Amino acid sequence: MMTIRRRLLLLLLPALAILMLVGGLVDYWIALATTQNAYDQALASTAFAAAAYVNFDQGKAAFTPSPRTAALLRAGSGVAGDSLLYAVTGPDGELIAGSPGLPAGFAMPPAGATGAPESRAVFRDVRVQGVSLRAVSVRVPAPLGAATVTVAETRERRTRTQRVMLFGKLLVDFAELDITLLLIWIAVYFGLRPLAALRDEAETHSLRELRRFDESTVPGELRPVVVAFNRVLELLHDAAAAQQRFVADAAHQMRTPVAGLLAQLELLLREPRAVAIASELATLQKGIAHLAHSANQLLSLARAEPIAALPEDRQPIELKALVEQLVERHLERADKAGIDLGAETAPAQTLGDAWLLEDLLANLIDNALKYTPRGGHVTVRCGLEGGRPYLEVEDDGPGIAEAERTRVRERFYRLPGSAGIGCGLGLAIVDEIARVHGGALSIASGRQGRGARLRVSFGAPTQVRRL
Repeated sequence: MMTIRRRLLLLLLPALAILMLVGGLVDYWIALATTQNAYDQALASTAFAAAAYVNFDQGKAAFTPSPRTAALLRAGSGVAGDSLLYAVTGPDGELIAGSPGLPAGFAMPPAGATGAPESRAVFRDVRVQGVSLRAVSVRVPAPLGAATVTVAETRERRTRTQRVMLFGKLLVDFAELDITLLLIWIAVYFGLRPLAALRDEAETHSLRELRRFDESTVPGELRPVVVAFNRVLELLHDAAAAQQRFVADAAHQMRTPVAGLLAQLELLLREPRAVAIASELATLQKGIAHLAHSANQLLSLARAEPIAALPEDRQPIELKALVEQLVERHLERADKAGIDLGAETAPAQTLGDAWLLEDLLANLIDNALKYTPRGGHVTVRCGLEGGRPYLEVEDDGPGIAEAERTRVRERFYRLPGSAGIGCGLGLAIVDEIARVHGGALSIASGRQGRGARLRVSFGAPTQVRRL
């Protein structure tokens, strides 16, 4: 359940972070627009108030502000800090009052420009003595031309106000994000507690019994799920029981008669009277051996099916002992085929079913001996690599082409031109048993690019797959 909670939080965190980033950008834009508009309106009001004191006498403009207006427009000696600058120019561009440097950095549109009334305010961003200013100009119309009142201020106050608004909103957003994540975590934690209880109950069940869950102890929201799951468990139980019965019956009905036939044929071949038909009997013996091999392969595949391979009897298996046992069992066959069969073992242990792992390694060795020519070598290995136990069989036969390494895992598929009596189930059985044990089959070329190297890597003993 902790994994689910973390996964939900990790999924939500990027979305919330992006949302907060977008919100911060929107807040920044709103702060800029709001302060820009408010300060521009205040600056325009100052310009219009000053324009009211521009008078014309015989065509000449004069600026005679009231004491209050004069105090408001008093600029001081520089443009640092929160300075306010102004300039009043006549129709001919002559400076009447204010800062002499301001008009040089500002160009007013000509009188009568398209669309706007003469008294409208025109805003510009200008630089005076290297300082960025926001300026507004207002025209004062007259019969012989128009005077211009320009008022400018530095951006210190605007910047401070924008920063206060932006950082304040970001702090609120961060607080909202933290509270949101906390509420989500609390909701997920308490919302998943019934699932955690259901998981704990499932872990107490016997993996072979597939016992039903108690529907009365789960919340109403989960009851339909538990009811449906109980139905699935019943079907799995019936299927597993039927398959186990099939395996047991088939093992008895097929193995015993076939083994008896092979034994009788061997005795018959020793009889002097069978000399005349020895070749026919040998062919029959080969066919029955093929039948016995196919029956054993099919039974091994049935045992390896996940529904049948319920891990109730899983126990620690010493891979070194398993390798030594299987190599010794196949030595006679290897000697008859002229193949050097050997083992390179290191202590390793995995959790599994002894019969299934024996089938797995037997099929790997059988596959290698089948395709290795006389005079070749087959090496069986076991050990640990990266903390994971493995079984490996390497030969110097024809190998498996890279394009065929996926298909050879399929049931009843044989490589083109394959000899022998195989039915194409060996590697399918190995792959199925490996997956049941939480492992994986890998196929590669042997040393110096010759032959094939088939390795089954298992998970840690505590990571064996459960149904």
